[in-house]
Amino acid sequence: MIGEPVGTFPFGRRSDRCPPRQLPGAAAVVLGVYPSALHIRWSGPRTRIAALAVDREPWPFWDGADEVDRVERWREQVGWRPAWGRAEPAGRLNGSSGRVLRDQVLRPLGLGLDSVWLTDALPFFHVHRGPGTQGAAMVDRYDPFAAEHGLPRHQLPDRPAPHRLIERAVTEEGQRLMDEIGRSEAPLLITLGNEALAVAAALTTGGLPDQLSRPSYGRRFSVALPDRSIDVLPLVHPGQRSSSWTQAHARWIDSLAT
Repeated sequence: MIGEPVGTFPFGRRSDRCPPRQLPGAAAVVLGVYPSALHIRWSGPRTRIAALAVDREPWPFWDGADEVDRVERWREQVGWRPAWGRAEPAGRLNGSSGRVLRDQVLRPLGLGLDSVWLTDALPFFHVHRGPGTQGAAMVDRYDPFAAEHGLPRHQLPDRPAPHRLIERAVTEEGQRLMDEIGRSEAPLLITLGNEALAVAAALTTGGLPDQLSRPSYGRRFSVALPDRSIDVLPLVHPGQRSSSWTQAHARWIDSLAT
């Protein structure tokens, strides 16, 4: 159900569905895995967090261009108090995936963020757990502060294992995704990351692989939808950090210029 809350961010904002950025007649649909968040740089009375997720991003692959205004609006929404310290924009950590998508995927294709439909396989923010993660910062530093100041503890879903994320996306969001692709009228679907690719493979027919392959990186596949065919371009996710995949992606960009 659209708008149904699935959790609570630090300082109390609900975590609900991140709506797609819809564009009928789009040049392409970009399918990610799940949305990122609006982050603040929090300097509390006894703790600091360089980038704390405090609200969902406005749409998938937001590029952070208006982060100053959005952080100020967020401060008003939560009723920020001086006793909580300082909440400032997190800078380059806001919209980082959107900027990589813009500069390293769309621009080489001659496209822009304003010409594509942006969506995610699972439209809810998820938290990584473990040392040095957002989840650890929330548990170890924000939650004790929240208990002292009468604020809600964070309650956000953990990032599912890849197979479970794919299963949930196909089962729970498959019809929505197919409807979005259909309404976009786009001739091209760009999948970002193995999980997005696997979801697309499960929802279409035509032999789309469910994992990226370096030898065929950048190859387009034609698949069938219920009423038409569409090309699919599987690429790495903007957040990946593998040097070998970075090199494969750079070679793909170079190939477009020749």
